[in-house]
Parts: sequence; C-alpha cells; structure tokens
Amino acid sequence: MNASDYLQVGPDRRDRASREQLLSRVRAEFEEMRSLRLTRMQAQRLFGLRPDVCGRVLAALVAERILCCESDQRYRYDDNTARLTSAAPNRLPSLPSHILL
Repeated sequence: MNASDYLQVGPDRRDRASREQLLSRVRAEFEEMRSLRLTRMQAQRLFGLRPDVCGRVLAALVAERILCCESDQRYRYDDNTARLTSAAPNRLPSLPSHILL
C-alpha cells in the first residue's frame, strides 16, 4: 500500500496524479524544513486543506515513514528516513559481473 491509497475514502474525486502531487507538496515542505513540527490544524492551514483531506495526507506520510507523529500530536519529518535516504547514495558500487566472489 502506498501513500496515495490512504487518500481514497469513498468515491475518488481526484485523479491519481492530483493525489501524488498533493503528497509530494506536503512531503517536500517537511523534507526542506527538517525542524518543522505541525499539529494537524496547523498543517491544514499551511497547506490549505480540508480537515478530512489533511488527516488522510498526514496518515499516508506516516504510513510511508516520511513523517512521524510525536506524543504531543505534532507531525515532523522522520529522522530515520533522513538517515536512510542520505546513506543510500554512499553505497559501494557493485562489482562488475565478470568478478566472482
């Protein structure tokens, strides 16, 4: 299940591209400002979303482990995700196929 699946409750009123664009926009804000911590209401105002849509967007990003929800009900960028994504480009290159281990 990916993040856009959480946005579908009831009849689909948006196309898949619109859902992905919305998720990307919210994800980008949290990635860009790593210290950003928002309540659901603050996120709703910042992104200009209805309460139900905002809840689904935040739930989707938590399920994807992009965000986490702290005990004070503030959403923030998941530091574990930051470590995983920053470590990925530093992987050792794979060996050429003609070298046997």
